[in-house]
Amino acid sequence: MKRTVNVISLWKEMNCTRPIVDQLFADRLLTPIYYGRPGAKGRTQKAVDCGEVAMLVGKLHARAVALVAETDELVPVSKAAEKAKVPAVTVLHMILGGFLDRVFRLVGQNGIAALRVDPVEVKQHSAFCTPGLSPSEAFRALKIPREVGWCLVERCPKEVSLAVNWVACPLGDHRIPRFDPAVVADFKSRFTHPARIAEKFDLQNGEVFGRLIRSGVRPVVTRSDIGVDFYRVSDFGADLFT
Repeated sequence: MKRTVNVISLWKEMNCTRPIVDQLFADRLLTPIYYGRPGAKGRTQKAVDCGEVAMLVGKLHARAVALVAETDELVPVSKAAEKAKVPAVTVLHMILGGFLDRVFRLVGQNGIAALRVDPVEVKQHSAFCTPGLSPSEAFRALKIPREVGWCLVERCPKEVSLAVNWVACPLGDHRIPRFDPAVVADFKSRFTHPARIAEKFDLQNGEVFGRLIRSGVRPVVTRSDIGVDFYRVSDFGADLFT
């Protein structure tokens, strides 16, 4: 407990924006500490190990050369991401993976905000580092929380699981998680959950659960296991929700 940092104040601890913190969690560059079992009411992401935070920032700074003053050629991570049209976390992946030769740390600043990179170099590597879907894009397509998405990844290669592709980096101690759109689409065609069913057929959640119970269809993976009840689409009768 003494080593935890509350998520709500993590952006200050890392000297970055809140969206970047969210992206770090989405790509598992930081591992959230949850309270409550998967799927339990009130289960929340409240903290992260401060040692893990220090290690991540330390790795980023270790890749950088000290910079005494700002220059026109170098920009902060967020600005480089904006110019390359990629999320800021992708630029951080590039730094950690050794894709960028020109990485600097502004003297007198700390955390992610201290980093400066060449936006031209970031743009050169952006296509190679972003094949397919990011974790956020894949989980959003399946309409599941990111914690559930990573539970599916951890279950691979079980029937109800999600395979992740790892982009190899010049520095072998880092990998970038990406998802094949075809794999995500295949999973979506074979498995579903009550929220997706309710949206697809314009039903209330209670009505969806009622029809599932009355029909005797059981989830193939339960909410108590990974946070969401997943059902095989092939187990549904033709008129179950119509």
